[in-house]
Amino acid sequence: MRTFLAVEIPGHIRKKINNFIEEEKSKELPIKWVKFENLHITLKFLAEIDENKKEEIIPVIKELCKKYVRFNMNFVGLGCFPDSRNPRVLWIGVAQGNEILCNIARELEENLVQFGFKKEKRFHAHLTIGRIKKFCKVDDILAKNIDTEIFSVDSIVLFKSKLKPEGPIYQELEKFTLSSSATS
Repeated sequence: MRTFLAVEIPGHIRKKINNFIEEEKSKELPIKWVKFENLHITLKFLAEIDENKKEEIIPVIKELCKKYVRFNMNFVGLGCFPDSRNPRVLWIGVAQGNEILCNIARELEENLVQFGFKKEKRFHAHLTIGRIKKFCKVDDILAKNIDTEIFSVDSIVLFKSKLKPEGPIYQELEKFTLSSSATS
């Protein structure tokens, strides 16, 4: 099964972002926009794993989540990968909560490499909102501002991704709750 670890985005925040996407969709640019129900922050893409591998990594993820206290987060600003001259992915940046997300992602990388997962170069906390299918200028989009209210992050989710012609369908496999208080 194709899997990844992510932070879910609350419905009211996704709604605000989806409103922005719907507005941009009307311009009919060659961009495949992320569907409302699929908006999330990927912490670690695990690719194909079997049930045994899933069971091996669950205790490691649970233990890591005990180390991190629930935290607040919000989104501010737009950007793209790799850059605006050759945009492939459009994203919204993380303001508050960025450092914690980066720390969690770094620890996931370090702890999961022992199970044969490829170590990524660098984590950049962001919410993907669109993938550019063929070159188009996105300067007008990037010039806009989007920001959301602060929301609480209290868990990390292991998702299964089923690829369909109309787009991926994500199914929650396991939810890992962050600590409710600091541990020493």
